[in-house]
Amino acid sequence: MGSKAKATRTGPTNGQLGTRQIRDLLRHDFYHLPIWSRIAGLHLLPILSIPMRRFLIKCGVFSIPLWVIFAPALIHLETYRELESIEVMASQNQHNDVLIGLAYTDPMHLVKQAVLKNRQPEVIALGTSRVLQFRDFVFSKPDSFYNCGRAIGKIQDLRAFLSAYPHKKPKAIILGLDQDLFNVDEEDLSKEPRSYQIKDSSYGTRLTKGTKAFWEAWSDGDVVTGTNLPGTTNFIGRNARLENEGYRADGSYIYGRLLRNAETADEYEFGGTIRRINKGKGRFATATEINPSAIQKIAHFLETCRELNIHVVGFLPPYGSKVYDRFKEDAQNYPHVFDLHSQLKPVFEANGMRVEDYTDIRSLSANDFETTDGLHGSEVCYLKLLKLLSANDKTLMSQVNNDSLDYHITHAFSARQMVEELPDADPRVPNKEISRFSAQLE
Repeated sequence: MGSKAKATRTGPTNGQLGTRQIRDLLRHDFYHLPIWSRIAGLHLLPILSIPMRRFLIKCGVFSIPLWVIFAPALIHLETYRELESIEVMASQNQHNDVLIGLAYTDPMHLVKQAVLKNRQPEVIALGTSRVLQFRDFVFSKPDSFYNCGRAIGKIQDLRAFLSAYPHKKPKAIILGLDQDLFNVDEEDLSKEPRSYQIKDSSYGTRLTKGTKAFWEAWSDGDVVTGTNLPGTTNFIGRNARLENEGYRADGSYIYGRLLRNAETADEYEFGGTIRRINKGKGRFATATEINPSAIQKIAHFLETCRELNIHVVGFLPPYGSKVYDRFKEDAQNYPHVFDLHSQLKPVFEANGMRVEDYTDIRSLSANDFETTDGLHGSEVCYLKLLKLLSANDKTLMSQVNNDSLDYHITHAFSARQMVEELPDADPRVPNKEISRFSAQLE
């Protein structure tokens, strides 16, 4: 008899799945699978062909640099809750009094947009960081006010903000107009405004931006780590957790780092700000004229507000007196500081609205201790600003609590805090002479 031919084994061996089994798996037909795969679970690597295994190994090797770049940043960002979603930040800030103080990304214009959907305030403060000092408890109905500081960064953002404003529009806007916003060229004014669409701030986008910012900070030696301060466990962001610094539920900002740390010798001499003026760059660049197109954009914004029955009260925010005096030395080079009010006033009046000039902090009977730096007045300074602003505007006057304003002006804890929220490392005394201050209103 001839020898019987030995059958060739073509099926899966050593616990591997064959073609039929993989097909059945994809079709969810588990009954044709070996018992070991149904009971013990599947192992991916044995399923794959040798070329596929090699491909995945190569992918793993080539992804190592990406892990080296992203992993440290991801761990740091997640540790301090820097990558929370817009919705989570808005909700926890409003309902749990969670401070938001991000160090590596800045989506607060989107967070504030999300807050507006539910808060629906009657009065908002709108502008850059130079309006963040307005607090809700000096208004007649605190819940009816919200601070939208930092919601805009340039003039063309104003109309985009208003167009994206959710649901019912506010009755009144306290509009801070930074002087340097008008020292721009046509190219600056032609840039696209901010997007106020929350979908434009996905986790991946913020992780990418945050990773870039993290490594830039690392290269500059500015990556700060440490133990959370007491009471900050639920806060969002490194600055909030380590410095108690960030955005409150009313949209205003607390400067925890500044309050908690001892001041430098020239803190109230504003040496850093004056050096920037001397360099003449960025927001302190000189100019030959105020850009008329910028004025025109403000006119269009006010016209839109009037059509929507939104009353606007504008103001030019204060500089520290020493900074103002430095500008004045070269007044011809800063028309946007000294001539801006005269150009804005008729534009506001044409729409039945007012704009006030508080460029010099002394016009508010405030001293240089009532600042956070050379171009930001403190919340105590802004008590006086709001008192003056509302005294000359009936619509705004009906929204503020004048007794609360007077009380907090005369009983301010320090030049930088209305009430003591944080220990003040170097408390200074503001001007509390309400009688002298009120005399300016007559």
